[in-house]
Amino acid sequence: MKRSDKMAKLLKINKLHERLAASEFASASDQHDRVEEQLTRLEQYWDEYSVQLESLKQVTSSVDALRTHQDFLTRLNEAITQQRGELSKSGEALENSQNRLLECSIEVEKIRKARDSLREKEQVEERRQRQKEHDELVSNRRR
Repeated sequence: MKRSDKMAKLLKINKLHERLAASEFASASDQHDRVEEQLTRLEQYWDEYSVQLESLKQVTSSVDALRTHQDFLTRLNEAITQQRGELSKSGEALENSQNRLLECSIEVEKIRKARDSLREKEQVEERRQRQKEHDELVSNRRR
């Protein structure tokens, strides 16, 4: 088996790793987008309910209603803080998967170049060998 054939097999394996890394990156990207959307929704809810609380303060004197609304905003704020943590984690996972994909892509390109270089060298050597055989054949005919 030629060295270039061995490199071709290695290239095939590394392309598979690259496809898996691309799939992981796509999944991490989708997850990050979902977490970011959830955070955006929570922040929008917080904005809406804080406006409602201000309006409620002007029209009601019910301490219980105000306290209930304020408690809800506090829980919503806690959810926002938690979601920001999740966004940070998913951002790290996204970055890590992107780096793995980049590393795999670089490795695939290195192997591809090495395989191509080996093929070229093997082809040159095969041409030399054929030329040598041809020259010997012609030389033997002249004798």
